[in-house]
Amino acid sequence: MKENISLEERIQRLEDIEAIKKLQAIYGHYVDKGWNGKEVNFAELPTLFTEDATWESEAMKVNVKGINNIIDMLKKATAHGELGMHSFTNPIIDINGDSATGKYLLWVGVKGGGVTNLVYQSEDVVYLRTTSGWKIKGIKLYFAQLLNS
Repeated sequence: MKENISLEERIQRLEDIEAIKKLQAIYGHYVDKGWNGKEVNFAELPTLFTEDATWESEAMKVNVKGINNIIDMLKKATAHGELGMHSFTNPIIDINGDSATGKYLLWVGVKGGGVTNLVYQSEDVVYLRTTSGWKIKGIKLYFAQLLNS
């Protein structure tokens, strides 16, 4: 980061970081399901991504590009689950003009088919500033540990 930046630039950077944190939390909220009548919000999920976004996870054998393919993948991934709950922690967000990166630690609780899993993972996200605000340009998910019962 530049050493001599204006107060306006510093405020804009802080506003961008907060907007990205909120975007990431909304993403988690939209893909959660299984309590208090909550279902995955497939209708609103596309509003969070750029049209050419990518979603990758070597452990899940997923590498898709394009918002429609991401939504189709998420529909398949969540179809048989009874519960899914995401908790993004330890955000490291770097702003570079109209693009940004985020690194998160992530806990995901999943229940389905009589099995309950708690997955500890990390997620690297690329963001792009658009005319309608920050959007997710790419997600890379890395599994660290799977705990199940």
